[in-house]
Amino acid sequence: MKTKKSRILLLISVIAALLALVFTLPACTIKAEGSIQSITRPYIAQYECTKARLGEKNLLDDYDYVRFVLLDKNQLELEYKPKNGEKQTRTGTYQLDPQTRELTAEIGLLGYRFKESVILEKGRFTVTKPIGTKELVLVFEMK
Repeated sequence: MKTKKSRILLLISVIAALLALVFTLPACTIKAEGSIQSITRPYIAQYECTKARLGEKNLLDDYDYVRFVLLDKNQLELEYKPKNGEKQTRTGTYQLDPQTRELTAEIGLLGYRFKESVILEKGRFTVTKPIGTKELVLVFEMK
């Protein structure tokens, strides 16, 4: 008799836990192919450069790809491959303010440390920087 009563209590506990889960899930936006990472840190991903202009020049004409990869909660990589060249990788760090969605990244390139802050919106961010008399515009989108 005790075993039957224990099973019923266990079943009620499981049903209560499932109901609690069902009522809390609508507060989250999870894709069907979601994962723990997509729930906890959905911004950790690979961002492909879809636009790169320096003034009127399209910089992507010279590259097979340019990627910005957030590896974990504070490490990043910048990967790029010049046409007819070898893949290059640079590492750096970043911070993301979850309230403002401000992404601040620091990376070393050409012997210099660069630090830039952008707003991450809908899986996309844009870097704009004046270089001489021209403006550099880089648009990255989550892939």
